[in-house]
Amino acid sequence: MGFSLAAAAAIIGVAVLISMELIVGITIPTITDIQKSYDNMKDRSINQLQTDIAITNAVFVEPNTLISVDNIGSTTINTSSCNILLNGVPKIFTCTLSNIHPEQTAIFSFAQRAEPGDIIKIVTPNGISDYHEF
Repeated sequence: MGFSLAAAAAIIGVAVLISMELIVGITIPTITDIQKSYDNMKDRSINQLQTDIAITNAVFVEPNTLISVDNIGSTTINTSSCNILLNGVPKIFTCTLSNIHPEQTAIFSFAQRAEPGDIIKIVTPNGISDYHEF
């Protein structure tokens, strides 16, 4: 009985060690990935809080609709990653600046006539937007 008891204890001990190694080997990388995800989420949230735009004017000058946009936040906005929607439909646009720095104004333009009552929406790369009724 002594031999089988010692063998059983050794087998159970080895099984516990292998189980602990597997659990630790899986858990630590998962915790690290979760922490990185929280850090990225925090950075995105801070960036969104510091981003703000205002559409100050929108006019139609043949053949384009021109939209003046002020960066009233404290982050630089990459204009090539912005989106312009006219009544919910995305438009291909050009912009006078590639980046709008804080307290700077850029002119966006797209080749379509905006009619009275149309709603123009500009969305920044991180989701902050502003509306203007034409």
